[in-house]
Amino acid sequence: MNEVTAKVKAVELVNKDVYQVTLEMDSFSFISGQYVMIQLPTGEQVPYSIGSAPGELPLLTLYILVSDPDSLAHKVVEHLRQSSEVSLKAPGGDCHLESEALSLNSEHILLIAGGTGFAQVKSLFSDLVARRFQGKISFYWGVRTPQDTFAEAWLESAKQHDNVSVSLVVNDGSDEWNGRTGWLYEAILADHPDLSDSAAFISGSVGMVYGTLDQLEAKGLKENNCFSDVFAYAPRPEKPQL
Repeated sequence: MNEVTAKVKAVELVNKDVYQVTLEMDSFSFISGQYVMIQLPTGEQVPYSIGSAPGELPLLTLYILVSDPDSLAHKVVEHLRQSSEVSLKAPGGDCHLESEALSLNSEHILLIAGGTGFAQVKSLFSDLVARRFQGKISFYWGVRTPQDTFAEAWLESAKQHDNVSVSLVVNDGSDEWNGRTGWLYEAILADHPDLSDSAAFISGSVGMVYGTLDQLEAKGLKENNCFSDVFAYAPRPEKPQL
């Protein structure tokens, strides 16, 4: 990863606790699926998936969840708000579209996100569309409540492509919510009961990634056709032998 400097163009609250950050970066390149490390004046470094595609450069988008005013994420947002420039280490991560294990000739690619894992799969989706990927793309985003959503206009525009399906799944439904509810993997398996010819990117917490993978493997998804940053920093626990 290289040390680079980005101009801070905007820091906007897009729901009750998620900030959309727009940076401007000259002479920078990355592959969809990669991340940046924001460097704080304290020396702390915090990783965030890039939420935009390479074709959108020199602008670059991040999504930062601040659920606790004492959190490191809150420090990051305050630093960005107070600065015209920010230091980064970038790009990082090998869960991306040019991974040697991924064939872009796959018949079906699942893009699966929990919460602000949305950023990584949004970047992947946008780049697949830009590359004119000919297979089917199934985009699934799981959030806890309807109030946890954001980027609604982008979601609507994503649905306009012929080879794409976009599903927003709310874990805790309400009377005001008319869309899909329940666990993310339930929606995926209802739509795709046989995943033997699919590849998948999963972005979210460690528990969400491995829990989802367990359910999808039971329906034919091969582990070597599944990609996640989680695999690099939290290797999958070995399953007990029966």
